[in-house]
Amino acid sequence: MNRFLLSIALSSLLFAQEVTLEKVLIQEELEETSPTLQQEELEFTRQQDLAEMLSELLPEINIVRASAIGNDIVLRGFKRDDINVLIDGAKIYGACPNRMDPPAMHVSAGEIESILVKEGPFDVENFGSLGGVVEVKTKEPKEGKESSIGVRVGSFGFKKGEFTTSGGDERFKFLLGASRESSEQYEDGDGRTLVEQNWYQLGKKDPYSYQEKYKDLDAYHRGVVWGKTVFTPTSNQELKLSFYSDKATDVLYPAFQMDAQLDKTLMVNGEYLFKELAPYSKELSFSGYYSSVKHDMGTEFRNAALPQVMDGKLYRTHHVESYIKGGKVKNSFDAADILWTVGADVSKRNWNGICLSEPSKKPRQVRIPDVDTDNGGIFLKALKNLDRLTLKFGVRYDKTDIEANNLNDPTIANVPAIQNHYKNKTSRDFKNLSANLVADYRVNDDISVYFGVGQGVRVPDAQELYFIGYMKGNWTRKGNPDLKESKNQEVDLGVSANLGELSLHAGAFYSKLKDYIYAYRSNVGNADPNSYYLTWTNIDAHIYGGDLGANYSLNDYLFLEGSLAYQRGEKDDLIPNQKDKDMAMIPPLHARVALSYSDGDDFAMIEGLFSSDWEDFDSDNGERAIDGWSVINLKASKRINDEVTLNVGVDNVFDETYATNNTYVGRALIGARTPVLINEPGRFWYANLNVRF
Repeated sequence: MNRFLLSIALSSLLFAQEVTLEKVLIQEELEETSPTLQQEELEFTRQQDLAEMLSELLPEINIVRASAIGNDIVLRGFKRDDINVLIDGAKIYGACPNRMDPPAMHVSAGEIESILVKEGPFDVENFGSLGGVVEVKTKEPKEGKESSIGVRVGSFGFKKGEFTTSGGDERFKFLLGASRESSEQYEDGDGRTLVEQNWYQLGKKDPYSYQEKYKDLDAYHRGVVWGKTVFTPTSNQELKLSFYSDKATDVLYPAFQMDAQLDKTLMVNGEYLFKELAPYSKELSFSGYYSSVKHDMGTEFRNAALPQVMDGKLYRTHHVESYIKGGKVKNSFDAADILWTVGADVSKRNWNGICLSEPSKKPRQVRIPDVDTDNGGIFLKALKNLDRLTLKFGVRYDKTDIEANNLNDPTIANVPAIQNHYKNKTSRDFKNLSANLVADYRVNDDISVYFGVGQGVRVPDAQELYFIGYMKGNWTRKGNPDLKESKNQEVDLGVSANLGELSLHAGAFYSKLKDYIYAYRSNVGNADPNSYYLTWTNIDAHIYGGDLGANYSLNDYLFLEGSLAYQRGEKDDLIPNQKDKDMAMIPPLHARVALSYSDGDDFAMIEGLFSSDWEDFDSDNGERAIDGWSVINLKASKRINDEVTLNVGVDNVFDETYATNNTYVGRALIGARTPVLINEPGRFWYANLNVRF
């Protein structure tokens, strides 16, 4: 029997160019309108990477460091496809199997208006929200004329230029923006660049170490263009159209076997909205989207490109492409004193990749065999207010068909091990129910308590089912075509209180994971610890934890805030020939404390970020003990006049050496027993100048 869902919890902040970051608590999600949360002005960040910004502000989010950009996130112990990342309601999936291009990468800081983070399996409007949702909303065009220029510089050669312009009247408005940025390799607290961190852990002779001549390469180059139009033909109708294009080149990923030679993104999105159309249509919307990512990665900068290292063979590249297209119809109305929302959506995701020999570009082997994932879903939500008690219910039904279309490619058609592994398993279908029930009770005007229970589901992706990593007669990575869908059955509870100048929130959760999709390495029967293959299996497991947040106004100008989050994950089923029950990529206790001053024109903050030792980790699958850390950041802002603002800051003031992530082999890192661990940047100063005209 499918059980029901819930939990959406977080706090709120305001950063960089009036971008709003909201952490939605369950009881706030119960309101009819968008949640109105307390917001704090943080005025700026480095604006280099969305994952960095989120992990700095919310202890529940941990950054998975891979490079200077293109970093992934873990939300309360959930990762990868366990989390839905939406941009203006649209989905995007990266193409790289190693997550060099996670969904959070495909948006520029300059176009973001707000970020809404919802924890738990409590989103029935979108397919696959197993562990949470991150909703990014981009800036809206404004009436009149307004333009802005932003110049950002920082340590390690970071520089970024940005321009936006918008205009229009009450019927038609437009916005256009563009940015270009680049950076040299940052140094960690020990003064090691990205290349030197790779050398430090692998040595200079490893096939996947960088060649000496490439040691001073830039970390990345990136250019972005975006735009949006809003047409309002009548007072109750609105048409929105938007696009986004992103191109990043030569992005260094020292923990992986390859670097990204090209990452090219295109997104288009549209929505037509009707308000108060009829008695049973309070708001009706039709939306559609398309996004595609082309990702080329290779060993060009590594020793693996040298003939003497690879037995005379030329270096290799991987060309991988991903796209998703979808549409949704949604209608809300009032009936029997209940607010109802009903809807349906469809999507088609395709993932295709091949390995090539260079420079001939001769096909070497299919990696992801042109896999289609077709989904259709229907959903219903209901909200009922009963004096002090508010109830919310949601349910979703999905039908998903997955098919591998290219297992007969000549590069793999005559490999018995591959054909036998996937024989008669090229098609999968799934039928699933997700649901949730939430109750919020207002004890009085200042205190409320909530309780929620729910279930979320996600199906396996093309890599987990059908990936092919087969070299010299041996598997290196292989999909598992027998995988079941993952189910998260979760309970959340908490309390929120406003006590004069003090506001508090405390929450806890317990997630029972059934058939959770888990990556692991197998070297059964092989004495060589460096010989193993990576694959995926289903396990039962559980994650539990909680978070605590507080804000206190010392006076009209001084504000003190603190937050912390903790989660613990354990396997209920041991993987064959393994003995470690700890789940991978479950961060330890994280905390944030900040003291800020603001008078409207001037702003200053001292901020402390803290993490305990990483003691609970999956040693069977490459993780290791990592020391805890504490980092101090300083920030200041000056509004020079109505048009000009200058922001400056120093992150990691004392130049600490520390790492926020671990070395789980499920990330496809270099190495077996000791994969490469990438540290965070050392002391990093930055300055952002914004001019509006």
